[in-house]
Amino acid sequence: MAQAGIHGLVGMAVRKAAGRKEWLILGILLGSFVPDMDNVGVAVATLTKMPIAAAAGGIHRTLTHSVFFMAAVVIVFYLVGLWRKDTRWGNLGIGLGLGMLLHSLLDLFIWFNGVALFWP
Repeated sequence: MAQAGIHGLVGMAVRKAAGRKEWLILGILLGSFVPDMDNVGVAVATLTKMPIAAAAGGIHRTLTHSVFFMAAVVIVFYLVGLWRKDTRWGNLGIGLGLGMLLHSLLDLFIWFNGVALFWP
């Protein structure tokens, strides 16, 4: 999947702008791959010949590419950071959010059939 390589390269290109905050660049790199994890559900549905297999293709570029999902991830990791009194968790959440945003924006420019940024 060539797109995964492109997303990883873009995530690494942001490294210089990320500064030296602990776990931030890790979050950006991981976040640049997270939105395509919905492909796992599509693959499982297809391989197991589940009745939702035909509809499963409709889940890609929806929830995990949504700005609401990105915001939820950032908030959850920020709250974990507050609870653990460790700013690295907040940095990881911000990085994940930035990585997912970069991924979704790149998908907007690469794919012509759209990305559901405001799904649902």
